[in-house]
Amino acid sequence: MFNISLYLNKFKNIGQDERRLKEVIVATIKELVGVDIGYENVTVKKGEAVIAVSPAYKNAIYIKKEKILKSVSDQLGRGVGNIR
Repeated sequence: MFNISLYLNKFKNIGQDERRLKEVIVATIKELVGVDIGYENVTVKKGEAVIAVSPAYKNAIYIKKEKILKSVSDQLGRGVGNIR
């Protein structure tokens, strides 16, 4: 007999990698810059993280951009190539 729960377990973790990446980016920005942004403000596409916040926050993030990218890659073993 076909067990539907075993089949659906394959789809349980779809999207977890992107969610974890967003969580690490938001936590790193909060730690290094002191700016608390929401997960809904971060979009990851083609190896770039696009952050939709005010220009003042973006300037503060860009100042510490290299430290943020290094910290994210250290925590996950892989990271994003750029922050926009």
